[in-house]
Amino acid sequence: MNKHLQRLLFATTLLLVNIAFAQAQGTVSGKVLNQKDKKPIDYASIAIKKMSADSAVVGAGSSNANGTFAINNIAAGKYKLYVVYLGLKTINREFELTAGKPSINFGELLMEDTGVTLKGIEIKGETPPVVVKKDTLEISASTLKVKENAVVEDLLKKVPGVDVSKDGTVSTQGEAIKRVRVDGKDFMGNDPLLATRNLPADMVDKIQIIDDMSEQSKFSGVDDGNREKILNIVTKNGVKNKGYVGNSTIGYGTNDTYDVNLNVNRFDNAQQLSLIGQFNNVNKQNFGGGIGGGRGRGMMFGGGGGQQSGITTTNAAGINFGDTYDDGTQFNASYFFNKTSLYNTNTSNSQNFIGNNVITNNSNLESTTERLNHRLNFMVDTKLDSATSIRIQPNISYTENDANSLTNYIRNNTAGNTVGSQSLITGASSPSINNNLLIRRKFLRRGRTLSLNVNTNINNNEENIFNKNPETRTSQLGAITATALNQLNDNKVNSFNNTARLVYTEPLSKTLNIEFNYQNTYAQDNRARNVYDFNNATQLYDLVNVDFTNEFENTTWTNALGLSLSKTQKKYNWNVGVAAQQTNRKNDNLTTGLLFKQDFINITPSAQFRYTFSNNKRLRFEYNGRTNQPSIDQIQPVIDNTNNLSITTGNPNLKPSFANNFRIFYNNFDFASYRTLFLGAFITQTFNDFGITQNVLGTGKIENKYINVDGNYNANIFGSLGLPIIKGNKLNLQINGGISNGQTTNISSTGAEMVTKNLGISNGYKLVSNIDKFDLIAGCPGRWDRANYTNTQLSETNYYTLSPNIDISYMFPGNIRLQSDLTYNSYTGRGDYNTSNMVVNAYISRQFFKNKGTFKLSVNDLLDQNVGITRTATANTISDQNFNVLKRYFMFSFTYSLSTIAGMQTQGQRGPGSFRMGGHGM
Repeated sequence: MNKHLQRLLFATTLLLVNIAFAQAQGTVSGKVLNQKDKKPIDYASIAIKKMSADSAVVGAGSSNANGTFAINNIAAGKYKLYVVYLGLKTINREFELTAGKPSINFGELLMEDTGVTLKGIEIKGETPPVVVKKDTLEISASTLKVKENAVVEDLLKKVPGVDVSKDGTVSTQGEAIKRVRVDGKDFMGNDPLLATRNLPADMVDKIQIIDDMSEQSKFSGVDDGNREKILNIVTKNGVKNKGYVGNSTIGYGTNDTYDVNLNVNRFDNAQQLSLIGQFNNVNKQNFGGGIGGGRGRGMMFGGGGGQQSGITTTNAAGINFGDTYDDGTQFNASYFFNKTSLYNTNTSNSQNFIGNNVITNNSNLESTTERLNHRLNFMVDTKLDSATSIRIQPNISYTENDANSLTNYIRNNTAGNTVGSQSLITGASSPSINNNLLIRRKFLRRGRTLSLNVNTNINNNEENIFNKNPETRTSQLGAITATALNQLNDNKVNSFNNTARLVYTEPLSKTLNIEFNYQNTYAQDNRARNVYDFNNATQLYDLVNVDFTNEFENTTWTNALGLSLSKTQKKYNWNVGVAAQQTNRKNDNLTTGLLFKQDFINITPSAQFRYTFSNNKRLRFEYNGRTNQPSIDQIQPVIDNTNNLSITTGNPNLKPSFANNFRIFYNNFDFASYRTLFLGAFITQTFNDFGITQNVLGTGKIENKYINVDGNYNANIFGSLGLPIIKGNKLNLQINGGISNGQTTNISSTGAEMVTKNLGISNGYKLVSNIDKFDLIAGCPGRWDRANYTNTQLSETNYYTLSPNIDISYMFPGNIRLQSDLTYNSYTGRGDYNTSNMVVNAYISRQFFKNKGTFKLSVNDLLDQNVGITRTATANTISDQNFNVLKRYFMFSFTYSLSTIAGMQTQGQRGPGSFRMGGHGM
């Protein structure tokens, strides 16, 4: 029976394939020439779109070195041909293929030198379906169908190769998005969530994911390797011109839950003004830097990221302003305030394997944490004269943290067991100032530049910790020892860091450049730790404990002199560089008067290679060698006893570590069929890494001291494949996978290396729809983790996580939407912490007031099964935790969508569009 079924399926598939090919035999061809000199144009972008209502892209490609192109397998029908090349006028031709005339040759297509203007990274004029630049993946928002009142994050969830975790982190090609810009202007400093979780999707024309060089590199034209992934949101033309957009929500629910969001954005040509507000007690944080992680906007599609630990109450507000003035001066400024409160309960079990010792710790924690944060950012970029410009970008932050926790624990090892409790009351304040100054000058000769970049950081931290830690120790022989620690830890840390980098570039030919660079870094960290025991006589903390009190200062001077060569060709570019770095470090123990000096010399090489096989196929390789200085905590020789499981001491003899970093990326896009392929790998090998030597004390606590170790490495290999299920980007299958492997080394008290090797394999499948009225995101991510240990009593641990999920909704007649998302979580390999649960969220909504208002009735965790479970396996340690999470509640809410822009769609349903590539490099 099975064989007959297999044969039938094979025959049916073969028949369908033959029919499909029989219906798609047409060819569109031609030759692209420059009208000025009649020379062929290589890499002109070619696309064919239907003339029907959905205007889907049915074929795409590029011209070759002879200027010719041929797009095959085009069915009979009416189409429009697009020929696009940056700096030349877009060509479009309407044509029709029939059974009698299945193919067409346009002959010579002459491109004029006018019609396309470049302003930053935006292309004006008729928007072509495919444009290729080198550093930017650009997605037309019209290809992505999202629900009403959607935000930018909802668009990103539907972009192939882009992952949005539960905490809102956006990553692509293995790298997290670090910054968001709106029409090329920074939005709310360097907090991507303030844009992705607040800005409405309806204002977006295109999403650009840019592999952005540093400002100094963009000016000099020589890549210094300091790149970051950023997101640029290109708004619709109507938004840019003038008007207001934004979504605001107010909701109230059972258990006195509430949720209020405010977002208003005003655009007036180059001027931008945004207001953001958020007030809730349902674990939503549409910003970074809060506490508890946050589930973001709630009831979100699951599958990535960690769980929210605890219940968070959030109050936040911010304002962003940006403008470009007539003389070209750019100005951005933002202020953001947030006050968050986290209530957390946690039951944990940890096992530490140190030689032949196994230390287990079972604890129950209850804590409340309050955080207050202010952030002020602004930037001015202006020209001093026709050849000289200056960019100033200061950032000011102030944070207060107050925490109160109580932990009850039982600690066991071969020598006995300890029963104790620890009460910690913490108060801390952390003001910080950062400023980046960039001065740039161009000379008459093209490619000759001089630039100076100065980055300054000032951080001051003051912290008081009241530590009450009574415990009773029972030995194997029955001897009982009781202690009652009661101390005040008064900590002050003052840090100053200044880095200046001077770069001169000189062209050696039209394609070859040389760069000379000099970098100087001065860093000073002062940490004063004063510990006072409680005085029963005075009822004050006035007895100085000299064993835990110390003031230590670390001063580091680094000077590096280097050069690099870069070559840029049509299909490839490369850069190789090397620098000699001298480091002078002074460790001054101000308490004991001991002074320790260290001098190091390192060679830091770098190399980059980028190759463009075609418009849609690229390869990139990067390597750099970097040194890393130990922190003040790692070198200060004083005991930290605020942890009930371990005590830690710094090591002033630590050497800097040196890391070799390798990265490789391969991208392949088929714009016509929406097929995408991303492959990449990160490999880091570290010499003189910062490890720990561990010893078990008689109290059962673990004594940790920092040392340098070799043999540590991390490797990550990942890939993402996007396949169309229904043509026109209506339904796509996204497959991703990854392998991570790493090794960390610690040393036991006997000198034996305790090596932990971690291996993780992840795989996920996701279906994404872009269909009117119907919205679907369904996925099945899973992960297997294994840790191997040497020279310990545990040799290996394995554990698994599987989280299939579906988010589905449909807009019924009368503008009524019914939505539900379901996530099934299975956690195995965790011993007593094995569990599974199903989390179901749902809502019903209806639009009113010409679709500007939406009433919604929603439920969070309908089955009341949500649980908090996590396992971590790090260097010779396994830790399982069970924590409180947000449970079931119902909420009624109203959302108003503000729009004074003509043509704005309030339901977020867009027509089909396309991918576009852009920028410099890959």
